Amino acid sequence: MNIESYLANWKNRIDEKLDEYLPSPETYPETLSRAMRYTVLAGGKRIRPILLITTYQLCGGKNVDEIFPVACALEFIHSYSLIHDDLPSIDNDDYRRGLLSSHKKFGEDIAILAGDALFSHAFYTIAESYIAPKKKDEILKTLTFAIGNKGIIGGQIKDVETDPTKRNPKLLRYIHSHKTAIFFSAACEMGGILAEVDSNIITHLRKGGLFMGMAFQIIDDVIDVEGVMEEAGKDINSDENKLTYPSIYGVGHSKEIAKRYTQISMKHLKNINNESDLLEGIILFLLRRMK
Repeated sequence: MNIESYLANWKNRIDEKLDEYLPSPETYPETLSRAMRYTVLAGGKRIRPILLITTYQLCGGKNVDEIFPVACALEFIHSYSLIHDDLPSIDNDDYRRGLLSSHKKFGEDIAILAGDALFSHAFYTIAESYIAPKKKDEILKTLTFAIGNKGIIGGQIKDVETDPTKRNPKLLRYIHSHKTAIFFSAACEMGGILAEVDSNIITHLRKGGLFMGMAFQIIDDVIDVEGVMEEAGKDINSDENKLTYPSIYGVGHSKEIAKRYTQISMKHLKNINNESDLLEGIILFLLRRMK
């Protein structure tokens, strides 16, 4: 299977569902609706929802239409985090996905509220789905853990607080594993939960997703050093005052670490079934973003 075509096809289907689940531009208050739609529909690879759908199907799930609300909720939460990360008080990035950041387009006040609204809308979308109550409870437990104080927000806090001049590998791993990787892990794990696989497979999904997310973030760190804005879709060298893998290990060794994490991820995900090479294709696609 051509992995680029696979990703493009699912991205198109997810984009259609995102448009469907978002408020229309005319929904009152219109400014908020437009701001919510602006960041979500600005582009993006849709990797997290694609991972959820792919793991769900590889684990034997048959009803993709039923789980689309969960897949879209992941993208709403991801978009909320991007809006808030780009704010002047955090990363101060003017561009995202090749377009003006939300706060540059709408102002800081509207951007903050649009992020808040997307966060809330994610859980409303899941609540309105037809997923069985028991499975809904399990995925909500996994999701809220991944994005709360022990997950994304916890990682973001340490990222904001950290003095980048202090080379602390342990703290760097904490930031990357919580700020980015745990959300990849949750997406894979939730796919297994929705497909009702056993706990052994859930463990492999969780660990495989985590190492995939670690590799993904290291690759992003490398691209921030080596890339150009047209390729990255955001400001380049925006991480120069942050603790990153290149800042501690250098670009070359960071690439080797990303490759090693990729191999560990694939080792875990190969335990799903004989067609798990599809996940391997996604991982290798992400790795190829590095030059």
